[in-house]
Amino acid sequence: MSLQDAVDVLSDQAAGRLVQSRSQLISAALALETVSFDTTSRDLLDAAAGLNLLARGGDLLLDQKGQERAAHLAMVVTALHWRAQHGYTGRDGLIVFFGGKVQGWVDELRNPEHWRDGCIAVNELGDSWVATGGNEQNGAKSWEPEWTDGRRLTTS
Repeated sequence: MSLQDAVDVLSDQAAGRLVQSRSQLISAALALETVSFDTTSRDLLDAAAGLNLLARGGDLLLDQKGQERAAHLAMVVTALHWRAQHGYTGRDGLIVFFGGKVQGWVDELRNPEHWRDGCIAVNELGDSWVATGGNEQNGAKSWEPEWTDGRRLTTS
């Protein structure tokens, strides 16, 4: 079982692509079922159940909101995977992404001017914030909540 399989499958779901590999679906579902959090992530358990359904030959057709949620969950799982690989599990803080790629870890959300507009920071619980405003030279103006408790707060 692999968190990378979970990232790949969730990314495919977010893009509306069908996953053909039953073994990858099973691996992804198991990885999501066994990932450990300080608190249980209902969203990841729901995603695991959906992937189990697909692995058994069922259908899972996501609307636009479902695809957005799958994309967010792919980022959350990427952050978990990065934390595990780099020794940051259980250290709180946030993983910062730009353009879908991990840029690093920060201990707390501050200094938006050090980040570009569009950077996304994800904490260990799967909540996220997006850097907004500003420009490339001077950085962003603020961090705005994006997803909290599995609900999208922004419209971007």
